[in-house]
Amino acid sequence: SHEEATEKEVERILGILQTLFENDPIFVSPADTPISFFDFVIDPNSFARTVENMFHVSFLIRDGLAEIRLDDDKLPIIEPTKSRKVGEDNRGPGARKQVVMSLTQEEWK
Repeated sequence: SHEEATEKEVERILGILQTLFENDPIFVSPADTPISFFDFVIDPNSFARTVENMFHVSFLIRDGLAEIRLDDDKLPIIEPTKSRKVGEDNRGPGARKQVVMSLTQEEWK
């Protein structure tokens, strides 16, 4: 089903994010610097795939598995969320924030 395919893609993207964050020296400094959100989601060969990537990442944010914040230059960065205790509730004021982001095809280019 479409829902199962989306769930599998979200899990795949989480695995990629975790791998890049933990192991890839291109993306990560020794201080575990988060990854540029745009470097992570943009497919330079496909606007449609870029939009799909942003869609799937939104589920990671919603579910508290990843977080996006702004770096010192006010650019979005993404990182897997620090592990939480099983059953810990991360809802409530200030626990998680989501935002609507637009990206035109011209901006993508």
